[in-house]
Amino acid sequence: MAHLPAERTDVSEAPPGHPSERRDIRRVVDHWLRNTSEDGAIPSLDNFDFSPMKGDWKHRFLICSDPTVENAVFIVYGLEFAKLLNLPEAVAGSRPLMPQIPERYRPVFTVGCSMAMTEPVPARFSGVVIADDFNAEFYRAVFLPISLHPNWSKRLIFGTFNYRKAISVEQNASQN
Repeated sequence: MAHLPAERTDVSEAPPGHPSERRDIRRVVDHWLRNTSEDGAIPSLDNFDFSPMKGDWKHRFLICSDPTVENAVFIVYGLEFAKLLNLPEAVAGSRPLMPQIPERYRPVFTVGCSMAMTEPVPARFSGVVIADDFNAEFYRAVFLPISLHPNWSKRLIFGTFNYRKAISVEQNASQN
């Protein structure tokens, strides 16, 4: 299974691909931006409004991490996200995040979480994972920092992740 390098895209760019994925990423980033302070500082948990999701997180997630991404854990995620990554429907306690993520997507979550821990801006990614000789997965993700407390090393990471499967031309041709 090959993993092509993730491409970090600027927040202002509209990534190619499925419109609903672009809209979800744009909605998540816009929501995060509405919750930033007037001086542009990252949102704090005290003033972040999660109510627009009304329990329907879909492909979204909330992670708690410190500078060591290996200590990251899921706080909440949507049902579509869980199905996509073959996770339990409900967050499984305080189990470390990385062993729960399929190996092919661990680099995306490692880099995304690391960037959200160190940079005060959205970390947005798109790329391709080659799952086998015939299938590729086109993914899109965004990781956004939320401060728990100004003096704490832990942060929440709010984001969304999705992928679409594609059948390669070789398999398509052999089926005809």
